[in-house]
Amino acid sequence: MQKNAVILCSSLLLILGLGAITYWALARDHSQSIKGNAVIDWVDFVKLNGHTYTGLYDGVLVNPDDVTDAVAGKVKFKVGDVVSNPDYRTKEGDAAFLAIGTQLYEVEGYKPEEIIAAEDKSRIGGYRIYVEDSYYKTLNRRSFKDLPMDQVSKIELYKMNETIPYRTLVNQEQADFIHLLKSGEYKPTYTPNTQNGDPSYYSMVFYTNEPIAYSFSIADDGDHVFFYPWDLSLVDNRIRTLMADSNKS
Repeated sequence: MQKNAVILCSSLLLILGLGAITYWALARDHSQSIKGNAVIDWVDFVKLNGHTYTGLYDGVLVNPDDVTDAVAGKVKFKVGDVVSNPDYRTKEGDAAFLAIGTQLYEVEGYKPEEIIAAEDKSRIGGYRIYVEDSYYKTLNRRSFKDLPMDQVSKIELYKMNETIPYRTLVNQEQADFIHLLKSGEYKPTYTPNTQNGDPSYYSMVFYTNEPIAYSFSIADDGDHVFFYPWDLSLVDNRIRTLMADSNKS
């Protein structure tokens, strides 16, 4: 009886020991899979349900209420600032910058394998839009040169890191603003003046008849106003009148 008890205890210790070794090995392998010596410049992505989605940095939902309550999935692992192994292969539930547990929702008018959205109060419209990589090719081109100017109904201007527009352009102001942007001078080699600090950055949101508005950045370094319709373009400084905060005296 005593001999059997000793054998049983030995077996249990062996099983526990093997379990501990296996757990340590798995943890070690996982650590090795994400740790390395590289600094990785991640694209804003999320991987869900066998699809890879990329953040639409130049898009704003015209109607945030189009985001439904239907959950397409949630983030299981955040790779940004954690993974430094360039050979790491992204997995289901991985995201570049979204926190673990972040839920992604279906958007009305789109299939979940086309567009999904994550709540983000720091973004204009309150959501970060993600477009499935293969579906992105079917969207209208998103550069300023491809913006359907004749369909623009209004332009909202936002100061950097703000989500409430400080000015809305319509009618003649809108037409003058677009004209000045389109007639800018391409200067790909221009270096913004930073002697007195960083340029002031703004967001321009162009609303058309599409459910996703077009968003572009524009900046003023004190010498010139510039933006990137493709390469850097200098805009006539008269545009400053239209960019001024009309609520200030």
